[in-house]
Amino acid sequence: MAAATLLQGPAAASPRLGAAASAPSASHGRRRLTFSFRCQSTSVDKQQERPPKPKQRNLLDNASNLLTNFLSGGNLGAMPVAEGAVTDLFGKPLFFSLYDWFLEHGSVYKLAFGPKSFVVVSDPIVARHILRENAFYYDKGVLAEILKPIMGKGLIPADLDTWKQRRKVITPGFHALFIEAMVRTFTRCSERTISKLEELTESEGREQNSTIVDLEAEFSNLALDIIGLGVFNFDFDSVTKESPVIKAVYGTLFEAEHRSTFYIPYWNLPLTKWIVPRQRKFHSDLKVINNCLDNLIKNAKETRQEADVEKLQQRDYSSLKDASLLRFLVDMRGADADDRQLRDDLMTMLIAGHETTAAVLT
Repeated sequence: MAAATLLQGPAAASPRLGAAASAPSASHGRRRLTFSFRCQSTSVDKQQERPPKPKQRNLLDNASNLLTNFLSGGNLGAMPVAEGAVTDLFGKPLFFSLYDWFLEHGSVYKLAFGPKSFVVVSDPIVARHILRENAFYYDKGVLAEILKPIMGKGLIPADLDTWKQRRKVITPGFHALFIEAMVRTFTRCSERTISKLEELTESEGREQNSTIVDLEAEFSNLALDIIGLGVFNFDFDSVTKESPVIKAVYGTLFEAEHRSTFYIPYWNLPLTKWIVPRQRKFHSDLKVINNCLDNLIKNAKETRQEADVEKLQQRDYSSLKDASLLRFLVDMRGADADDRQLRDDLMTMLIAGHETTAAVLT
């Protein structure tokens, strides 16, 4: 989790963190506030200045490494292998552990835990080799397995034929006038976040001279609001409040992260969705999100105004009450999709789109 300390008053230099960056408010007509940002991980002990001692492996860690080594025939190859404690993956964003191993092993290494192993790539040349030049030599592996119960046949876990078909249909929706309308949506949603930060610094900062803000959470809320409005014309307003749908979205994300790092896929066993509490919660969260998306799709189809792609791309988005991507997909002539496929497309953009955007902003 990433956080920043927002200090009121002029920007000051920190001997340990370097010069702070000034960020005046972008709001017109309001007094300008100058923030001083000090970024640090909230998972790191503030009092700990020396490097932490190597973590002791527990029984599960040792069993996991033995299992990986056994299933690979006793030889994981010449590639550097990250063999840290598997429990390092739990209880914090996955990036922190991956980055530590990157510093130790380089930009391409094998992460071995449980019955599977993964190649972690952060070298742009290798990434291009995999994703652009040799894409058909690789499959989506565990990612598709984990996301399929959530996103169905959305763009990320979809098979190749479905992906080609849906990408061809969805791409025209991201045309120039739509993007221009979305920039206005970005501005309106960003104003909410700015106002919230100003209120925090004015109230708490007045008493304590500083305010701690979890920027990862704030950017997640901002991205969720933008995607809700831009993709299916639904205002989560997650910057200022928390609804059952918002809780369900984050609950689903936490379960996906859990499944990506757990030792065995116990959730595939019969009856676990009713017996295991976290699996009961996961299916309950999915139901909340699906009901929301189903209602939005139903409303969009009931007000459908079918037209050719060219006419849809020439709409006056400044006068439309619903300028969402869902509206475009429903109105597009010849691109009829069943409710299930539309739901999978929307779920993919909602879950994957907002989380990745928030991570980059953070």
